[in-house]
Amino acid sequence: MKKTFSTRLTALALVTVLTSSFAGQIALAETVSTTPVSSIKMKSDMRLAIDNGAVEGYGDTDYRGANSATRAEVVTMINRAAKLNNADLNTIAFTDLANWQKQAVANAVAAKLIRGFADGTFHPNAPVTRQELAELIVKTVTGGQLPKVNENVLNYFKDSSSIAKESRPYVAYAVISGIFTPTLDGNFNPTAEVTRDEVAKALKPILFKVVDILTTNDIHGKIEVGFDKKRNQDQGGIETLGGIVTDFRAVNPKGTVVVDGGDAWQGTLISNTTNGQSVMDTMAQVQYDAAAIGNHEFDFGRDVLINNIKNAKFPILGANIIDDKTGKRVDWTQPYVIIEKDGLKIGIIGLATPQTTTTTKSTNIEGLSFVNPVPVAKELSAELRAKGVDIIMVTSHLPGEQNQKSQEIMSELADLANGTGNGTLDAIVGGHSHLRVSGIVNGIPVVEAQSWLYAVGHIQLFVDKTTKKVVSSNAGLLETYTNLTTADAQIHQTVEDYKAKISVKSSEVEAVVSEPLGRKSFRFATNGGVERDGVSQLGNSITDAMRATEKSDIAFTNIGGVRADLDKGDLTYGKMFEVFPFGNYNVTGTMTAEQIKKALEVTDKYSNLPAIQFSGLKVEWDSTKPLGEKYSKITLVDGTPVYVDGKFNTSRTFKVTTNDFMATGSGDGFTVFGEVKDWKDGAVMLDAWVSYANSLKAAGKELSVKDDGRDVRLDLK
Repeated sequence: MKKTFSTRLTALALVTVLTSSFAGQIALAETVSTTPVSSIKMKSDMRLAIDNGAVEGYGDTDYRGANSATRAEVVTMINRAAKLNNADLNTIAFTDLANWQKQAVANAVAAKLIRGFADGTFHPNAPVTRQELAELIVKTVTGGQLPKVNENVLNYFKDSSSIAKESRPYVAYAVISGIFTPTLDGNFNPTAEVTRDEVAKALKPILFKVVDILTTNDIHGKIEVGFDKKRNQDQGGIETLGGIVTDFRAVNPKGTVVVDGGDAWQGTLISNTTNGQSVMDTMAQVQYDAAAIGNHEFDFGRDVLINNIKNAKFPILGANIIDDKTGKRVDWTQPYVIIEKDGLKIGIIGLATPQTTTTTKSTNIEGLSFVNPVPVAKELSAELRAKGVDIIMVTSHLPGEQNQKSQEIMSELADLANGTGNGTLDAIVGGHSHLRVSGIVNGIPVVEAQSWLYAVGHIQLFVDKTTKKVVSSNAGLLETYTNLTTADAQIHQTVEDYKAKISVKSSEVEAVVSEPLGRKSFRFATNGGVERDGVSQLGNSITDAMRATEKSDIAFTNIGGVRADLDKGDLTYGKMFEVFPFGNYNVTGTMTAEQIKKALEVTDKYSNLPAIQFSGLKVEWDSTKPLGEKYSKITLVDGTPVYVDGKFNTSRTFKVTTNDFMATGSGDGFTVFGEVKDWKDGAVMLDAWVSYANSLKAAGKELSVKDDGRDVRLDLK
């Protein structure tokens, strides 16, 4: 009769000095990527265990990794990995042990890591379950003590209730430590038998030092807890991040690193009203080790950025920001920082994206260049190695993209990994694109964790204790649902204090929204689900407000400046600010018909379709036509021709309003606006939109935006 041992882990109590992370594993939900996307081969967990003497074969070269692991095999592997002291064989009297099993079992018993059963047997050939392996490992790590760990992480698993009560703290500890890879069905499967391959993976924290790198990017001032409508769960918030970091530090107190990839403080009322101080204060409470400079760090002006860097309680880095006058790095930030974790020197290089030149208001970055990060990373890596640094990582605002089918990682994140070569960098953190990216490129783990603290990146490095070289790594993402951790109480209070300061203005009702208003194209349902394809509800509303406020013929704004959707109901100032957080203002100038057509023809870098938001025009265009020839008809709303039947209206010019970001000619590729010489400053864009909403409210009308036919795409008709 086969016995189960799901509640017997008092009899199995061993294993390792675990230091890993639950991030890449549990709060991760969708992505744990340990498969290299490049041709560089990394050693498997089994090969690492073999090479370090923890696993032996069966007298041949077959290590039977897919076989279920028995109690005797697991004890033996742990004995070798942990180098347990040899005990007197006379101290054990189990009647069912083979000769090869006796010493390892005796050592584990003497170390009080394991015991047998009341009938004098050990059951050496019984399979080990997942929850049993968790208990074995964690008891070894903690010296047999019950671990102090947050069990909330187990809420991730659908079958959490089936984990044995006495095993739950051990399983929680092991999950946070990254020992178990999540199953696709979201279950833990506590009584499933573990394989020898799985045990080999669990041995890694015994054999190597472990560095857990937790990452954020593009917080954009979103430090308050948010809400996932699809899952109907609270999500995000810097207090939640603080809880996750605390959970990791409880498991890996010496080896946890926390970094940010930039764009931290621009985007919400709670942050913008303090020039990012609320974000800086709460990040300091999390105890970040370093952060990169994002393009939106310049939005409050360079003086504010420099002051924030000066007053920050953690380094804010920018190694590739060059002063054009001197040709050298700017002197108001540092290129890297060296920290020490568990006896390892870790160098953190900070990099900005070269796209900063086109995604930031030009007057805020005048005289600065954002150079190619690849040669910078190579230079600084050599400099850091010369200083005796063991591990070199990058935290950056470099964007990444990932093909969900092939898992191939692209864009600037991949360019840096491929351009530097294996051995130059040990980990790369990105940002800017607001996408979920995780994997291995050119032997280097890379990660980008969406935005708004709606995910946390997790890179795990396994480091040889003697050479201090990284021998294995993986990358994944953590979910930040609030039920997976316990919010940091002090950070929560700091957020509440800042919320109280802005509550009156934030809750002021400016209008009533009659239906949900979004940023998706009106054609979203018919164009294959492409969001950035022509005008949208919010784009129409905002540009209508711009045109009305400045009394212009036409108004333009970029889709990237519209940052959130609106729900039906009361529209507060705080909600409007979330939609339009950047503090831009209207500028109005004179444009020709030819210039207007050039502006419309600019394609969005994400959709490769025209996505400029506009008011005052009616247009017809065909996406199948070549660039520069897409638009066949452009008129004002009153029918006045701008470009009709291949002819431009040369009899007049047009009064055009856009935002100060686009007016520079270097924003989002709209170079044509740089040709205009008579721009005059107007109202702050948010103020103009608020006034527009107020006028509707005063007239007893609700804010409603229907497709008025101003933007016709002919190839979809």
